[in-house]
Amino acid sequence: MFWLQTAIFTILVLCLSWWVGKRRRYRNAGLILPICITLFGLILLISSFFIGRWEGIALSISSVSIILASMICLIIVTGIQFLKKDDPS
Repeated sequence: MFWLQTAIFTILVLCLSWWVGKRRRYRNAGLILPICITLFGLILLISSFFIGRWEGIALSISSVSIILASMICLIIVTGIQFLKKDDPS
């Protein structure tokens, strides 16, 4: 279940990053979204320790999945931008 959740979050963040990158004409607009989602996942992870019990465990698993998915997306988006750097268009 964890890997399925991570895969869904990865696809979702990649699509949102692509959409933000196409909507904004700034070169690094697609990088901002995975960074913000990583910070959101870290905040969720810290807050899961204060919730405790089973709800806290479920929240920490979801937050680790969000952090992992956004890091994967950050690597993919950075690699695509690095490869597009040589493209004149």
